[in-house]
Amino acid sequence: MMVMTAAVAGLLLQAGAGAVKDGQPAGAWILTCDMPRREAPADKRVFRLGPKLFQERNASTGSYGYNLCDAFPCVARADRMEGTIRSTTLSLTISLDPTARQASWRAEGASGLSRSSGACLVSADTVAKSR
Repeated sequence: MMVMTAAVAGLLLQAGAGAVKDGQPAGAWILTCDMPRREAPADKRVFRLGPKLFQERNASTGSYGYNLCDAFPCVARADRMEGTIRSTTLSLTISLDPTARQASWRAEGASGLSRSSGACLVSADTVAKSR
């Protein structure tokens, strides 16, 4: 997990925060994913996913980080949104079917997680809608 975090941090320093429509994440969804690590079995990670938008929430600051779509592949279609973080040893993909309001995650490689996939709780990004 530390290797992935370091690789992601390095790439994010090269990428700026991505612009979205009118500076706001239009059509974004909040995904709360149960991603248990071996040392923290109740670990949850929160992502914001939308068209051309993929961010992870920093639990310590309560804010979302850089737009990962600026440095990693993202898919935005009416039936599926997906963001993938890749390093040389790990691939982590967050997927959403907005119509069915179902989301999931999957990891391949050295993730440090106790499972390789799971479901995510889906909710609309009410903060972005109220701006």
